[in-house]
Amino acid sequence: MKINELMTVDLQWISRNAAVADAARIMRDNSLGFLLVCDPGTTRLVGVVTDRDLALRILAEGKSSALPVSQAMTPTVITCKGTDDLGEVEEIMRKHEKSRLVVTDDRQRPIGVLSLTDILLRDRPRRAVETARGVLAREAGGPHPSIDDIRLTASTEEDEETATQHHTVALGGHWNGTMKEFP
Repeated sequence: MKINELMTVDLQWISRNAAVADAARIMRDNSLGFLLVCDPGTTRLVGVVTDRDLALRILAEGKSSALPVSQAMTPTVITCKGTDDLGEVEEIMRKHEKSRLVVTDDRQRPIGVLSLTDILLRDRPRRAVETARGVLAREAGGPHPSIDDIRLTASTEEDEETATQHHTVALGGHWNGTMKEFP
């Protein structure tokens, strides 16, 4: 399968001089986690900025949301071509641990974005899961058991009581009144 069959072509840009608060609002208002960064008044790609960049490089450091996007962006952009084969591009994603690549034409101009989500939604699920594992390795902290080996169990009343006695942090999803803590 070729990348141009999978990529998203609705490109979202922001100027490197725009405030990071503007980038965050664009991401929020458009349900995005990734923007192409350009020189002011052009569409010359100079970097990318992600919601993770904003969180780690600005918020976590206590920096001002008025800083320019150039202070939060990643200037090194990993790219691929629309005519590249998916298998080759998945290897690039794993190697660089990137969940999104900018797709460029022969003149290095952005024509799309390929995300891990694009692969998960449009390609064979098992293959996409393997790519996801490689891409997410930095967040996961190393190898994990096969998805097929993971078994979920309901929490017991004792588990519920223990959870209410400890400070608990829930990541993602929503609270449904039950939770089991794991070390």
